[in-house]
Amino acid sequence: MIIDRQHFSAVRTLEGLGFRYRDGEWLAADAVSPAPMPSTTESDAMYATLIRRADALAGCGEGSYEEAELMAIVDVLEAYEAKRWPEGKEPGRAG
Repeated sequence: MIIDRQHFSAVRTLEGLGFRYRDGEWLAADAVSPAPMPSTTESDAMYATLIRRADALAGCGEGSYEEAELMAIVDVLEAYEAKRWPEGKEPGRAG
């Protein structure tokens, strides 16, 4: 299934960034010296894929597998945004 392949690819990319999934959330492996970011193009493409998947899951049933997946994706997106835009997104700029 396409979503499964995208999910596995996203997980591999996040692990490559130094994140580890533990107890239902993605954690930075080393908060003192975080893993380097991949190229902006590659990481932004992953981000866009996860945004599309989150949009597809919007409105899913409470307590469903889809809701659990959505919450995991939201955690990943928030972690990525904090690392990609540490000062916050700038109005009028891409990203």
